[in-house]
Amino acid sequence: MRMGRTLWAARTFAYHAAYNGFARAAPRAAMLVQRLTHDTGRGRERDGADGADYFEAVARDYETIARASGAGGALFDGKRVLELGPGDTRAVALLARLAGAASWDGFDAFDIQSRDRRYVEDIYARILARRSEGRSSRELLEGCKMHTSLASLAAGGKRFDVVVSRAVLEHVRDLGALFAAVARVATDDAVLIHKVDLRAHGIEHRHELDFLRFSERTWRAMSSHVDLPNRVRAPAYLELAESVGLRTVWARTTHLVERARAEAIRAELAPPFRAMDAGDLSVLGLWLVQAGPRHPLASRTRQPLEPAPHDALSAY
Repeated sequence: MRMGRTLWAARTFAYHAAYNGFARAAPRAAMLVQRLTHDTGRGRERDGADGADYFEAVARDYETIARASGAGGALFDGKRVLELGPGDTRAVALLARLAGAASWDGFDAFDIQSRDRRYVEDIYARILARRSEGRSSRELLEGCKMHTSLASLAAGGKRFDVVVSRAVLEHVRDLGALFAAVARVATDDAVLIHKVDLRAHGIEHRHELDFLRFSERTWRAMSSHVDLPNRVRAPAYLELAESVGLRTVWARTTHLVERARAEAIRAELAPPFRAMDAGDLSVLGLWLVQAGPRHPLASRTRQPLEPAPHDALSAY
């Protein structure tokens, strides 16, 4: 078994280090490949009706989590919305505007917005048709702005009432810088909702935590310029908001590995993971709700981690 794991690790490193080197040397080409292959993290060939289903579920999930956390259900109505990592369409922007959002801005360090208008407009048209909406996607998305740098995000002086992200934060290399930038543009009573996927993203051999075996130096060589996970674990996400003046007011797990299974592999993991509590290692996903310092929820004590209300959420 050890020889098989060694070969797996060697092949995995060789493949990802080569692609990471390509992305470092030719970032525009790497983003082009990502756009052309629709490599967005939401699954291959999720276009047309499937794409509309997916994005509608994403928007519903945000509002479901807002209600579950006590932040209210009409999450977007009248609000200035910032979406982190919107992917290759502006479908969530469209849905937020349909739900009454006053404006939408997006931020993504990777320019993967699709240039295939037929692909994009097909998703938009299906969303609009399901609502018998007379306005066009062009009208609804007019004024929506995309930022590809934190400087651009801050430059306009705009403040946001709602910040959302899904399966994005686990790819961010400098979470501290991102959270500090978001805190600066969030209103004092903002609501921030994030879904964080802490799983292996396919980099596993026989165990869900195999991707934590690689040393930090090796992992940087594999991932520094691509969207592999940053491997930050749950406790750090729970404390990030407080470090920038926000509050984590509600958190729930989305995926777990059995604690005993995490404990069984812990000693074989790379530093610093082998020193972590098995309970922390067992958390493979989170819903986080954060609030600005003047939001009514900010004074509430965060409850212990429990499973998210899966029966009320989508399967995506």
